[in-house]
Amino acid sequence: MKISLKWLGDFVSGPLDAQQAADALTNGGLPVEGIASHHGDAALDVEVTSNRSDCLSHVGVARELAALLDRPFVDVQPKAAQDAAEVGEAVEVRIEAGELCPLYTARVIRGVKIGPAPAWMTQRLEAVDVRPVNNVVDVTNYVMLEMGQPLHAFDLAKIGGGQIVVRTARPGESLVSIDGKKRELSPQMLVIADAQRAVAVAGVMGGIESEVSGATQDVLLESARFDPLSVRRTARALVMASDSSYRFERGIDPALAARASLRAAELILATAGGRLLKGMAAAGASGPGTRRLSLRLARLRQILGVELPTDQVMGAFSRLGLGPVLLADGIDVSVPSHRLDLLQEIDLVEEAARVLGYGRIATRPDISIQLTPPDRRTATVQSICQTLVACGYFEAVTFSFVSDVLKEDFGRSMWRADRMVRKADASLRPSLIPGLLEAVKWNEANGTPGAKLFEIGATFAPGTNGKVDERVKAAWVGSADLREVRGAAEAVLRALDGRRGVKVVPDHREGFAAGACGRVIWGEEPIGFLGRIERSVAQKLSLREAPTAAELELQPLLAGYQHVPRLAELPKFPAVRRDLSLIVSQSVRYQQIEDLIRGLGLADLEDLEYVTTYRGKPLEAGTKSVTVTLIFRRATATLTGEQVESSVQKAIAAAKDKLGATLRT
Repeated sequence: MKISLKWLGDFVSGPLDAQQAADALTNGGLPVEGIASHHGDAALDVEVTSNRSDCLSHVGVARELAALLDRPFVDVQPKAAQDAAEVGEAVEVRIEAGELCPLYTARVIRGVKIGPAPAWMTQRLEAVDVRPVNNVVDVTNYVMLEMGQPLHAFDLAKIGGGQIVVRTARPGESLVSIDGKKRELSPQMLVIADAQRAVAVAGVMGGIESEVSGATQDVLLESARFDPLSVRRTARALVMASDSSYRFERGIDPALAARASLRAAELILATAGGRLLKGMAAAGASGPGTRRLSLRLARLRQILGVELPTDQVMGAFSRLGLGPVLLADGIDVSVPSHRLDLLQEIDLVEEAARVLGYGRIATRPDISIQLTPPDRRTATVQSICQTLVACGYFEAVTFSFVSDVLKEDFGRSMWRADRMVRKADASLRPSLIPGLLEAVKWNEANGTPGAKLFEIGATFAPGTNGKVDERVKAAWVGSADLREVRGAAEAVLRALDGRRGVKVVPDHREGFAAGACGRVIWGEEPIGFLGRIERSVAQKLSLREAPTAAELELQPLLAGYQHVPRLAELPKFPAVRRDLSLIVSQSVRYQQIEDLIRGLGLADLEDLEYVTTYRGKPLEAGTKSVTVTLIFRRATATLTGEQVESSVQKAIAAAKDKLGATLRT
């Protein structure tokens, strides 16, 4: 925000130097990013944090600067002569949406003469990069920049029925704003209306039909409070941010509206003439005033690590206008209405430190670093990431929203963001896979086909009682080879706990191809899915081929991870490997073959590995050949082929008896 040094001088006693002011503000928590000269003035570019809405004005910055420099602060004291005629005779104010507009006030000035603002005013506006328009509009901008209260001036003759109605927009209602653009309004938006139509978007921008022009003679001056969230949503939905909305979004001093309105009336009378009608048409309430907070001196010492003299802390609070009262063990303060950021005791600790100077807090030349082992979640996630990277996958970070292209393919029941906040691609993801598929598409479009990506992140689905069911999952998308994605799943699960078995049983899930999807079982617990993405989904994204994907719930992985390394002696004797090619019906799944052989309890069987599946001549129609490798090993001696033959024959006999298999020679 640009701040004029000469303008600050109206409120801070004594001479001001630009660099001195910049240093004081920077050290006090309002960094000055630059100083620019402007026709004998200096403009300070002050960075104001979102919690310090009181500093979005010259009065607010001057109040801070006076406290930091320990100088008297001179506030604005508006005065304006009023006419005998009552304002109620000219305008009536009514609020129909009190939760969005706590207070609305209006003053009326008759007989103004529209023209250029005086040079002193235009010079100050130009110094802070505001373009002059005319004397009335310039006054509203001037007071907003001076005191922090946004104002708006209407041509009273263009306010139908002499009424101001604060309400939400009607269905299908529109408004042409003062920038000349037609704005389509929705019923969630707050507007300022007359008896017939909307004349302004509340807190954001006025309408062109009621703006002050060269023909204006009577002015209606608006000064109000609007709900910050309502203003923010409306400004973003209409893409029409303004200086007013910027301030309303961050919060306005609830006691400022009437004073700022009187200050604007004072300046309009001085620059455009006219008569100020007596009183102020208003609806609503001005809001809470001061609040009480207490600071324990022991807590101040504990947080800062230094002993600040109590009289100096009292002085700092006095300079900030907090009216401190010393108690037996602390300080009680009265928080003025403009300090919306002072809510807790810790806020008072910060105020004492920054006003008295952070340099008072000693820094230690050494720091203590205590190394702690990774927690269970971190260790599990690291293991998953390392395993997937070893399998050739790259980690990705995708958006938490599903694109409209894929939102029908991965669960039709989704949470949707407010349409005023996000119009397109607004459904919260129930799965990580859609975002990874979009990332694969992006890579393919940019010359990197076949990208293998993984992500660990939160998913969202409708839960019970209207709440969001948020779950963290691990997902990856790879090539079209199902064996690859299954191998990655087995590698991940074995890295977490190599003792628990892994199997995949046929199942169906939205987004996956029928007959090429399975539920992943770890031990006895179902933890996710893997399979080939449905071709129609791949075609929507114009992918060259339908990739494979897997998605696992993170919670059972956290619970099952074995954090204590389990060591086993390296084998001293070689293994004996025997391949079996079993001819079975097409309906027999590989998992049935594996479960059968592992369940036989064959002597010295160390492991079983899948090799391949063959279909075609000379096999009969409706059959296939599944080849597996049986691995035998004995810890005390070298096995021979003859020693394992009985186990092999036992496996063949069981396959024949239970599965109708024959041995392919």
